Amino acid sequence: MEKNRKEFGKRVRQRRKQLGVGLRELARKVDMDYSNLSRIERGQRPPPDLDLVMKIDEVLEIDRAELLSLAGAPDELIVNDQIGKVQNWICGKVTGKSGNLTEVDTESWIISIVDEPSTDEVLLGLRPEDITLYITDEGFSSSSARNRIKGTIVGVEKHGNYNLAELDCGSFSLEVAITDTSVESMDLSPGKEVYAAFKATAPIVKDW
Repeated sequence: MEKNRKEFGKRVRQRRKQLGVGLRELARKVDMDYSNLSRIERGQRPPPDLDLVMKIDEVLEIDRAELLSLAGAPDELIVNDQIGKVQNWICGKVTGKSGNLTEVDTESWIISIVDEPSTDEVLLGLRPEDITLYITDEGFSSSSARNRIKGTIVGVEKHGNYNLAELDCGSFSLEVAITDTSVESMDLSPGKEVYAAFKATAPIVKDW
């Protein structure tokens, strides 16, 4: 883990400088405190949660599998050295539009997506690293995620440097990738109610 911590920060710093991106600029683009990012680059802090790892990858255009591996992501999230597996599949029915977004009724929750499906009945796929957990709905104030779902923790399973938290959301369940630090700080345990958030761009849409 200590090696991953140093190698992750070293790789991010190396690529950032190669592209001529300033520390504060990168921190701003990924919605992160620059002082925390600086400590991560110097190996003084562990890699951030996977949602931030993905944002860093998008800005710096580092090979996603490489960065996820250095961040200590479980092997289950890395497929063909390219992308994390879709582990969450949600059945739903298209009910209409809200502005530019399509609304899908999953019985328990309405999920907003950017796609315009060709059929009314769809499957929505979500990767564990595309979902962020919050203890209260106040945590959403700084998030741009359109979808906000309340659920109950069923269990937390250890996978390398990360964990997969299973969340019961009523008509469906979600597996969410989360770090040891977040599990501890949020005091995640079976029966605890939390909020899951993800962007309208996150779901992969398939005909059902």
